[in-house]
Amino acid sequence: MQHVYFEVKGQPVPKARARTVRKGGRTWSFTPKKVAVWEKVVKEEAKKHFERPLTGPIQVSMIFYMERPQSRRKDVWVPTTPDLDNLEKAVLDALNEVAYEDDRFVVAKNAQKRYIRREEPHVCIRVTSLSKQVSIDGVLESG
Repeated sequence: MQHVYFEVKGQPVPKARARTVRKGGRTWSFTPKKVAVWEKVVKEEAKKHFERPLTGPIQVSMIFYMERPQSRRKDVWVPTTPDLDNLEKAVLDALNEVAYEDDRFVVAKNAQKRYIRREEPHVCIRVTSLSKQVSIDGVLESG
């Protein structure tokens, strides 16, 4: 089983809906700039850890460390926006063609969003190839 672990510094940005613009009878969609910048940061950091994309089924684990507001000094978990699934989507899309060929190969994932104490905001990412596993719990025996 192959694991790749890395961290991406910076405030995690959730995936936002593509914006649609109409002008002069033409319509086109684009990803908001803040999301595009975050995805590029994640992709560039991932490139440092992958020679080529992993193949087969993939598991991705993510822990998002967010800035803590003054009103939540004792909380660990982030029960507010941004939504966890939108944070995940931005990272999964950024890892396309770097960690794996396409995020359709992600068959298992887990994620958390937590407040940081003293360090800067970041996300910890672990990508695991499940090619040699029957399930998340059981590994195929060789020979």
